Amino acid sequence: MATTKQNQMIAGRMVEFQDRFSFLRNDDAQWLIQNAGEGIDLFMKAIIYHRKTNAQIEILRLIPGGHTFLLNALSGEHLIYQAKETFSSFISKEFLIWSFNKTGIATPETYVQVREMTGGETVWDMFEALPGDWNHRWVSQNQVIEFCENLSPWLSAARYGTFFLIKKDENKIINENDPSQNSVVVFVNVKSDGLGVNVISLGAYDIRDGHHNPRVVSPALWI
Repeated sequence: MATTKQNQMIAGRMVEFQDRFSFLRNDDAQWLIQNAGEGIDLFMKAIIYHRKTNAQIEILRLIPGGHTFLLNALSGEHLIYQAKETFSSFISKEFLIWSFNKTGIATPETYVQVREMTGGETVWDMFEALPGDWNHRWVSQNQVIEFCENLSPWLSAARYGTFFLIKKDENKIINENDPSQNSVVVFVNVKSDGLGVNVISLGAYDIRDGHHNPRVVSPALWI
């Protein structure tokens, strides 16, 4: 968190740039005077968005060529632990141990994007660098299956595979202050005998060793 001295310096610099406010419409200026707290909240959100955008540039890049794909509208009834034909190599037993055996929610047609990790070190780094909030980054179990069945050429064949964020309970939101409460990470590996799928906690472990660039699939917020 910013120190008291830093807060004072920020407030002082704002006074230096007070002429910038002259471009506000009269009613907007009046709103800001009466709702200074909300105005500061908007200011803070813009700073956080700027930081996240820069992090995305440094840590992730869209894969070249056809990096945005359309997933079909899905019922949510197909679950990973049952998808033995899709994941013919192996399905981690954690999908049952962690109770990922409840029918999910229906999802509309959804555009998703595939990115490659170029910086950072951990699973958390990769997902935090995605655009939007945590509630914009997840896909359903049914959508993971759909991607792996119909868009498998875009899965990474490298050591660490391709990552997806899913909810523990698709009917509940993700806590933006503690996303691990209702989200986990699924990663899919391409094996000689088919696809394998694992599930890990969001802050589980490092995934960069300098030689592999794992991929991440997430909803496309702007296309």
